[in-house]
Amino acid sequence: MKLTILRIENRIVNCQLEDGTIIDIARRWFADDIQEGDTIEFDVHNCNHGE
Repeated sequence: MKLTILRIENRIVNCQLEDGTIIDIARRWFADDIQEGDTIEFDVHNCNHGE
């Protein structure tokens, strides 16, 4: 999945997932050198613990 950095304000990073979902994430979860327009790729796994 891809996450695109849309805006960085104060301690909040406004991002868009590749499906169009917009989310806000605390700045502390990102590397210090991120910039608006950067794209981060990551894997998502479904886990059903105990179900």
